[in-house]
Amino acid sequence: MSLRVAATVAAAGIVGAAARSGVATQVDDDWALLIVNVVGCGIVGWATARHAQARHRRAVRPGIGSAGRSGAGPSPGLTAGFCGALTSMSALALQLARYLDDGRIAMAGAWLGLTAVACTAAFVMSRLAVVLAYGRQP
Repeated sequence: MSLRVAATVAAAGIVGAAARSGVATQVDDDWALLIVNVVGCGIVGWATARHAQARHRRAVRPGIGSAGRSGAGPSPGLTAGFCGALTSMSALALQLARYLDDGRIAMAGAWLGLTAVACTAAFVMSRLAVVLAYGRQP
């Protein structure tokens, strides 16, 4: 990883962490975690769909603009940096452990299920939104 990419990821991570902290100050910790995880999954869905479309356009219309990031994934600053700092599976694991330690097994299962469904839905819907807004790729 180049120094430029590393710096971009670090700077985006600072912004993602600040956004997460901002959400956490506004709502209960459990709900804040769900919100940031869902938003992060939606952003990753959008970014990966846009990258796939850009990669397809370069393959169909090669030219001067086709060089460069064609083999790379979506922006590491947005995905690994911002979304990596915004979201947290480890915090979810701690939340579930707290519920289990308190004997609240049903609550742990409910939060796990809600998180999995909501995050998956956000990812899929954001990818679908890209397809609907920018056209389907073959």
